[in-house]
Amino acid sequence: MKRVINLCLLCGVLLWSSIIKASDVLSVKVENASTINVSLSNISKGQKLYLKNYSGEILFDVTLDAMTSYRKYFNLNTVENGIYFVETESQFDIKVTPVVKNEQGVALINKSATIVFKPKVLVEDRMVRVMMTKSDKTSLEVTVYDEEGVMLFSENVENEKTIFKRAYNFSEVPYGKYLIYFTLDNRRFVKEINI
Repeated sequence: MKRVINLCLLCGVLLWSSIIKASDVLSVKVENASTINVSLSNISKGQKLYLKNYSGEILFDVTLDAMTSYRKYFNLNTVENGIYFVETESQFDIKVTPVVKNEQGVALINKSATIVFKPKVLVEDRMVRVMMTKSDKTSLEVTVYDEEGVMLFSENVENEKTIFKRAYNFSEVPYGKYLIYFTLDNRRFVKEINI
């Protein structure tokens, strides 16, 4: 009995440590009138860091290896006045922190950092289960295409709960590759499945 308790404790500690490691931390701070300091910790392999302008043009892009911390300073002195976005993209989500630059310098827009969760897709036989967590009650469009680009299904979900769950039956379509597009505001995620 004592061995079972110790084994359960060990499993709990391992699970907890993996959960802590999996949660990355993003910190964006204003250093001076033209520079922002971006710090990341608990970085997973393949995690990305971007700096984008308001129209979505990428000004800086790096893909990181697994490491405990990463720091990058962005000097916005040479860019035009406007709104910029610091984004980190992991396997599960995208964290977005807006930064404004004007004649007075750079500043963070208070309480406007957001997290966009990526959709999860699970294929079980010919049933496809999808789930997506929305940070607010914005509209979501789900569209399914076959290999030739023919749209098979489209659904527009507005003001539903923050957790979107559906099961789609693919038993009436031929075996092959299908693309599921999830469009949430100005973000689009694509998941490829094989039936």
